[in-house]
Amino acid sequence: MSAEHHTHQLADAQLSKSIALPNGAASVVTAAIDLEAQVGSNTAFLAACELKLTAPVLTTAELPDTKTMTYIVETDNDVAFGSLKTLHPSLLVQTGAGAAGDAAATARMRLPSDVERYVRIKATNSGLGDATGKTASLQLLF
Repeated sequence: MSAEHHTHQLADAQLSKSIALPNGAASVVTAAIDLEAQVGSNTAFLAACELKLTAPVLTTAELPDTKTMTYIVETDNDVAFGSLKTLHPSLLVQTGAGAAGDAAATARMRLPSDVERYVRIKATNSGLGDATGKTASLQLLF
C-alpha cells in the first residue's frame, strides 16, 4: 500500500495578504490572516494548512549587493500581535548580489500544531534600497 502525498493548492482570497516592501533598513508586516473560519454554524481552526510566501524580483536599487530582505513568519492569539511568537525566523531570504539585486522567489511552510489564531509575515530590509514599489504576498493554502 502506498502513502498518499497531499499538496495544498487551494487558496481563498480572504486568506491572502500583501504588503509593500520597506524603504531602507526597516520592517513592514502584512495584515493578519485569521485561522479561525466560520463553516456553516461551526467554527473551524485552519491549522492543517500551508503558508505560501511570494517575493518579487528586487533590482540592485531596491536590494544592493550584500543587503538582505528577510521574511519572518509570526503568530499570536491577539490580532494586534502584542505577544507574538516567531514561527520561522527566515522563511525566505533574498540577497543582493552581482549588481543585480535578487530574483523572485516563493517559499512554503506547513503550519505547526501549536500555531496561534493569527499569522503574518514580517519583511525586514537590512540596509539601503527602496523596495516600496514592490509587493510581497502571503497566502493560506488548504
